[in-house]
Amino acid sequence: MRLGSKGSVLAPTLYTLWAADLILELRRVPHTTTYMYADDTATLSGGSSIALAKERAQKSADIIAAWADRWKMRVAGEKTQAIVLSQWARDAGELTVKVAGVSVKAGSQLRLLGVTFDRLLHFGPHCTDLRRRVRPRTAQLKKLTGRSWGLGEQQLRTVANGYVRGALEYAAAAWLPAASPSHVELIDRELRAAARAVTGCTASTPVHALMSEAGMTDAWSRRQALAARMVGLAASLPEGDPLRSVGEAVVPRRLKTTGWREVGAAALAAADARDIPVEARLHHTLPPWADNSTVHFHLDLGPRARRAAPEDVRRAAAEERIRELPEEAVWIWSDGSAEDGVANGGGGALIRTLTEDDWELRVPAGRLCSSTRAELAALLAALEAVAELPRSAGLPVVACLDSRAALLTLAAGASAQTTTLGASVWTQLLRLQASNSSIHLQWVSAHCGLPGNERADALAKEAAGMSQRTTSVDARTLTRAAARAAGREWRASRPAGWYRDVMADRAPDPVRAATREEAIDVHQLRSGHWGRSEQYLHRIGRRPTPECAQCNDITCPAGRCLVCGEAADTPAHVLLECPCLFGPRLQALGNITGTARDVQRDDVVAALAAGYAAHKSRVAPSPPRR
Repeated sequence: MRLGSKGSVLAPTLYTLWAADLILELRRVPHTTTYMYADDTATLSGGSSIALAKERAQKSADIIAAWADRWKMRVAGEKTQAIVLSQWARDAGELTVKVAGVSVKAGSQLRLLGVTFDRLLHFGPHCTDLRRRVRPRTAQLKKLTGRSWGLGEQQLRTVANGYVRGALEYAAAAWLPAASPSHVELIDRELRAAARAVTGCTASTPVHALMSEAGMTDAWSRRQALAARMVGLAASLPEGDPLRSVGEAVVPRRLKTTGWREVGAAALAAADARDIPVEARLHHTLPPWADNSTVHFHLDLGPRARRAAPEDVRRAAAEERIRELPEEAVWIWSDGSAEDGVANGGGGALIRTLTEDDWELRVPAGRLCSSTRAELAALLAALEAVAELPRSAGLPVVACLDSRAALLTLAAGASAQTTTLGASVWTQLLRLQASNSSIHLQWVSAHCGLPGNERADALAKEAAGMSQRTTSVDARTLTRAAARAAGREWRASRPAGWYRDVMADRAPDPVRAATREEAIDVHQLRSGHWGRSEQYLHRIGRRPTPECAQCNDITCPAGRCLVCGEAADTPAHVLLECPCLFGPRLQALGNITGTARDVQRDDVVAALAAGYAAHKSRVAPSPPRR
């Protein structure tokens, strides 16, 4: 049952404080849970029978009406909604609750904060309504895909994920794990429409190829990452928090649907992350007015420090910048290491003082960990150690890191940190500043022969082998691990065929073609459904002949390659077999023939498509694109 009082002009936070006594009164009703968002209040009452649940719901409604009357407010009973969650339709037949003198009959649906609930929590009406509201967004995305003036692929992917997928996934962590497969299919259809707009693929393109080429996963797989995020978020909250209590609860399931608890737990188990402790969520950020005038970030070494530059050139650029830093200082060389950049993180730091011997620190950073987080863990341990040195007060502190991402995270400011680890690093920086120390954080090139950096790198690799059992990770890391596991599982399920032969279980990168036309050709050829193919056009009835109007037979003469005339001009023939493309193939692959794996690269596919089009233009006009 949902009960709401609309029209409050008070700020949401003040209203929540003002309505705190209402929550306390509603908690006295047995088996009743209260959900409040600003001035929108909902209660969920349960019982062993529908009559008992109705009695508790009525008591909750009376409490809300009395509370509103006491505070000179009016409950809009005519706007109140009620619903019965039950597997038995007869339970919802005649349930009526009186709210402020208005009889509210339970309906088949209830809309709460933009989500439509149904009796069985299958979320079919919500998915249907969501698809209807998102269709205009997909239509607008299609208007950005002109062949000669359309957006680039990277921009199209950004719009599709932010503008279309973002709307489809509104509050999805709450409802998508419980939605039935048939209703999730409604969401997937709109995602596929957005993917066709991004890639220019034909309507007949297989789903796995289409979504992979667009850099998108289906909603059924996406639900695992969203549910894992909810589980991680709940675990990061303090003891007694309502969401954490829900996340840790073990309750008998009355309905057949699953929820984010079950789906999230399964997703984390698939990512081997079920038993990893979660770092406490950052609740109190550092104030933006905190004085950090003596904390300096140096993120640029000049053009000589480019990654492509020789090692000695990069080292010379770093050494030149280091000579400009205070020599009479406490020096920190820190580094982070993570297996494949995502697992078994370790941080290492080398500390050099004016009078003490060198200190070496090794800290585990987590079984699931990015290189950036490992670097921050190493820097935090080093700063804590420096703060405890008896003769470091007043001395400048110089920290050299080879992770630009870590420094950019910190350079955003103390109040901009979103993780407990980042805020802890800033706390230590401000602590050192309070002892009259100036701090310089310098980026240096990795693996260019700097002795301090090389030693820190070795320490980080040693730390990665330490026990990670008690090392916590943040909720974002858990979410990314679950998303990677779901993505691997989805790609591994690709059916046998041309696209699996080309990509195996790899995710393709965005196509870097010069024009939209070239990008479309690359996507269509790799996915196996090419709109310029005579065989494809004949198969869909666009190239009829007197002998054959339409067929799927690749040996049919109507679909034969117009360039060589030896076989049907399927993508496999054009990219790997057509003898007229021996020259372009030799130049692109180093061989006159190739394998399916050789055409993963978009530049190779674009070159062969251009060569084929050049040959074809001499023998026949180019077919219209579908």
